Amino acid sequence: MTALTRNPTNVDLLQSTKFRLVFNNLPGITYFCQNINLPGLSLTEVPRYTPFIDLYVPGEKLVYDTLNITFLVDEDLRGWEQLHDWMRALTFPTDFNEYAKLPKITNKEFPKQQPQYSDALFTLYSNKNNPNVRFMFKDVFPTTLSPILFNASDTADNIITADATFRFSYYNIERI
Repeated sequence: MTALTRNPTNVDLLQSTKFRLVFNNLPGITYFCQNINLPGLSLTEVPRYTPFIDLYVPGEKLVYDTLNITFLVDEDLRGWEQLHDWMRALTFPTDFNEYAKLPKITNKEFPKQQPQYSDALFTLYSNKNNPNVRFMFKDVFPTTLSPILFNASDTADNIITADATFRFSYYNIERI
């Protein structure tokens, strides 16, 4: 193997600002999303006991970290309210009919699914702003929505953001 064959074919580096996140039932989040983590994953391990040291072999379960986002809150609170309403409908705290208010998912980018879940597309763009890699998160649902802090001593330049955490079944990676 020569030095030339070990060189990467693409030397352009990934930029943290070139992404787009789309939920099929959270249109208010797509435009205002400020940051997102690509969840890590871990593989369970199974101990193999020996008289000397315990050895480990790969397990059979994959565990994904949570999907965390930060988004700007618009003055009508649309994105924050969409998440609030989704979480409330999942738990129907005052009436069983609240579950019926979950959005009916018919977006053509996403297959039909149960209304308590959403799929999400996280697309990374190249340095030339072309779609490069897409992560399709399956069966996403929110688990936390941060509070919004109002402060009378803030300046008008202070922009309010909110955080949300999601669980999902798995994600697939697609090169575009």
